[in-house]
Amino acid sequence: MHEPIYSIIIPHRNIPHLLQRCINSIPSRKDVEVIVIDDCSDANYREDLVKIRDTHPNVRFVMNSQCRGGGAARNLGLEHVTGKYVIFADADDYFNDCFDDILNDYKQADYDLIFFRGNSVDSETYLPANRASHLNKYVDAYLSGEDKDGQMLRYLFGEPWARFVKRSVIKEHNVRFDETLIHNDTTFAYLVGYYGKSMCVDDRELYCVTVRRNSVSQTSNIDNALIRIEVFGRAEQFLMVHGIKVIPNKHFVKLDILLTHFHFNAVQKGIRILRKQGFSYSRILRRMMDAFLVILKEKIQQAKSY
Repeated sequence: MHEPIYSIIIPHRNIPHLLQRCINSIPSRKDVEVIVIDDCSDANYREDLVKIRDTHPNVRFVMNSQCRGGGAARNLGLEHVTGKYVIFADADDYFNDCFDDILNDYKQADYDLIFFRGNSVDSETYLPANRASHLNKYVDAYLSGEDKDGQMLRYLFGEPWARFVKRSVIKEHNVRFDETLIHNDTTFAYLVGYYGKSMCVDDRELYCVTVRRNSVSQTSNIDNALIRIEVFGRAEQFLMVHGIKVIPNKHFVKLDILLTHFHFNAVQKGIRILRKQGFSYSRILRRMMDAFLVILKEKIQQAKSY
């Protein structure tokens, strides 16, 4: 029996028609194993999932008995992978046509991390969208030599897709996903970026990340803002302790947005979260001012475009 080189983990809940599209984009190869973690889909979707399983014998389904979210689903998937490289996909996204060639090209590779470009479309209309623009900006910075150490890709690209991660790096350092409602992938991304020593950046667009209305990534509320403050505050502390000068700004931006919308109780909660993580009041105030200037600049640019 052939040992797989690549293990693809796909968390899924209640979108079997999109899961089918994702699986169809993966070449059927002996060196690729596909593991779908179904996060307790509703009973009326079970028949569709059985059809996918029966028509794709190379895909292994692992069923969660409770709905625990994408982070927990990916962690469960990590318990089942056997390949040299781990690849992540969301069920509503898909791989591009170059995927088979890329799999061939890296069969003998020994990098800890391999990054690729991505593109983005609306999931229904397939019109261009911009969810991969930050990734491509980081790829450009690396390939141009502006970011020769790849720190933007290692520490600012927080999504798990469009990269191969050597399984031994994950296993040796016990890197796992947070099990929060949103941004459950941020901690995983910067930890593999830190522990993965050798890296390669490929100029091809491996992955298409879609925009889908009512998806978790498209929702916004106070609870989500506080999760962002906690997750990105912890990320900033990690980077500072390890002398890494690339700083995520999202938690302070969220504090400023809460403040400008007069959610004063939520701002106080956010400040308490950051204080518990070791931030001083002066540092919080200074970084909030920096974030406020970023927001103000964006608003001015938007006003000029009208």
